[in-house]
This record gives sequence, C-alpha cells and structure tokens, in this order.
Amino acid sequence: MEALPAVPIEQLAYDLRRLDRQRRSGLLRSSESCMAALLQAYDARLRLACRCLGVAEQLQPLQGVDREMERLRVETRLEAAGLALRD
Repeated sequence: MEALPAVPIEQLAYDLRRLDRQRRSGLLRSSESCMAALLQAYDARLRLACRCLGVAEQLQPLQGVDREMERLRVETRLEAAGLALRD
C-alpha cells in the first residue's frame, strides 16, 4: 500500500461507488475469480480511503465472514467521516 501513489479522495469515492455497484449487481457472482478480483479491488480502495481519512482498518489479515464484517465496519466509519459510498 505504501508504494502506491497518492489518489485524490474524490477519485477513491468514485471508484468505491463504481465497485460497490458492480459488487451488489450480482452480475459477477457466477464467476468466483471475477468476484474475488472485484472484492480485492474494492478492499484496496477502502484501505486507501481509510489511510486518507485516518480511519483504522484491519481488512488485510482477515478472510471470509470476518473480512466481510470488517468491510461493513470500515464502510460505516468512512461514511461517518463524510465519504459517500453509495449513489
């Protein structure tokens, strides 16, 4: 994560909304590899947004239901910090 270039928070918000729409649409659910790649991209953007807004997160070491619960917690914290994650 540290090696990634800085991304404007507006771009992160746009990316998160786009990825969230794709994630919730169900179109990629038929392909496990596509869904895994989508969630990986979504989580990477969540982590960058957390870093920008000073929100603590523990997405990286978790898997399965634990990661999904952390994802929900992080989304709630980011929204409380003013980041609009839904259209």
